[in-house]
Parts: sequence; C-alpha cells; structure tokens
Amino acid sequence: MHYLPRREFMVRGGATLVALASFQSRIAYAFPTRAGEEVIKWLDQLPPNPVPQVIKNQLVWEDLDSWVTPNDKFFSIAHFDRPVIDESTWKLEIGGSVKKPTALTLADIKARTRQEVTFTVECSGNTGLPFFNGGIGNARWAGTPLAPILMEVGVLDSGIEVVFWGTDKGEIKRADDVKFTQNFARSMSLADALDPK
Repeated sequence: MHYLPRREFMVRGGATLVALASFQSRIAYAFPTRAGEEVIKWLDQLPPNPVPQVIKNQLVWEDLDSWVTPNDKFFSIAHFDRPVIDESTWKLEIGGSVKKPTALTLADIKARTRQEVTFTVECSGNTGLPFFNGGIGNARWAGTPLAPILMEVGVLDSGIEVVFWGTDKGEIKRADDVKFTQNFARSMSLADALDPK
C-alpha cells in the first residue's frame, strides 16, 4: 500500500480541486442561465414540417430553458393513429413465451412499487428526415419496474426478446401489394428488460 505524506496529499488534493473548478467553469448550457443572455438562432433552421398529423410536436432546441423538457415541448410522433384509451377498461396483457400469461389493469400497475428515473428518450427516426431533428427529450419518468413483472410471469428459456405492442395501428402494404393492419411495436432484449437498473 502506498501512503502519501500529509503535505503532499494536501498539494495534490488542492491541484485536483483547482482542476475540477476549472472544468466546472467550462460547462456550456444550451439555455440562458444569467440575466441578459440570449440564444442565437441556428442558421440551418429546419424546413417546415409537411406532416403535422404525424409529427405533432418536436423539440425546438433554441426554446430550451431547462434540462428537463417540459411536457408541452416534448416530442409527439404518431406512426399510425392517435387512439383514445379508456383507462377503466385498458389492460396490459403479458403473453408469449411465459409460464403464467397475465393481464394487469392500470390500477394493478399503480398499486405496484413505484420508481422514478430521469432519462433521455430519442426517437429512432430522429434526423432521418430533413424536417425532423427534435425527436428527443429529457424527462422525469415514473412507473413500476418491468423486471419484477417479468420474473413473476416466468419467462421461458426460449424467450430472448420483449416486444411492446401499442394500441395505435394502421394499414401496411407489403411489396406484393397485400395489405394488412399492424399495431405499432418496439422491442428490447430480454437481458435489458430484466436489468434491475
């Protein structure tokens, strides 16, 4: 074990504090933090959004005034329709490669252990269109963790992925012109879904 004399410890510790203070003073904010500051608009402004029924809202970077994105500024994109959900009849159905298929009401979910996290969400299509680069936001999210629910229903050894099917749906046309109705869906690996963090 290597020991530092008290004097050398204080010199090194002082140098570290100076370095940290110097680093802290160089942090740049994307929004004004002091009186008189203003954000200069970017020169490469996006063209107008031609599909407001699809991209109802996207973050305007220059309008940021806090790290957490306010609800009214959070991006909203619909791949299909925008369903109205009746929370008194809605259920989360869990099936597929599980031992105990289950359905949870919203009341069941709210009765479970609540956890809050601050997290950034970005649309996978962000910047994929010339008029769309605001599909991102930071928020304080609250809900019950997914991992304990998956442990309770008992994922089978054959399970490798968790697929989330939304209520929103629309018509899809395949390359052979066959049309069918598809619910919007996204997935994550089972390992990520079972991660307690």
